[in-house]
Amino acid sequence: MNETLISACQMFMIPATILFGALGVAHSYALKFLVCIMGVATTGLWVYRIWYWTGLSLMDRRTALGLAGLFAAAWIITLLVQLKNMVAPGYNRR
Repeated sequence: MNETLISACQMFMIPATILFGALGVAHSYALKFLVCIMGVATTGLWVYRIWYWTGLSLMDRRTALGLAGLFAAAWIITLLVQLKNMVAPGYNRR
């Protein structure tokens, strides 16, 4: 695998993973929502960067997009859950 691609994936994977930890310790729904927005934005930039990267082999592109897509899907699902928790009155309130 391309060494530059590995470094780029690490550059996005580490913050996306740390944000999952931040989501776990956030106490308010507004803060959780903000962390989810940051996670979606980070993984969106990751997918965008891989998608428009020129000179990658097909296997490297698919592998990197698969990894970025996995994180993006997890963050989008998490964001939707947080939106539901913020909007539904009295549901799952602490």
